[in-house]
Amino acid sequence: MTASPRSVPLHLGIASLWAAGRALATLPFDVLRAQHASAVRAGLARNSMLESRDFERAVTALERTLLGPLARRV
Repeated sequence: MTASPRSVPLHLGIASLWAAGRALATLPFDVLRAQHASAVRAGLARNSMLESRDFERAVTALERTLLGPLARRV
């Protein structure tokens, strides 16, 4: 017996597509954060809690502006 396409509820399919879209959309911001961390470790950026806070606030604001409802919320 094969499973019909309707064997998975529609809301679960939409939820999984939403989660996949969110993961893909937030990837550039994760890469930006990783690059900043690498620059700090390499000594190219200041190793300061205040600078890290400001950087994270700027990236979060950019992410929320560009992604809207797909942006992560804490």
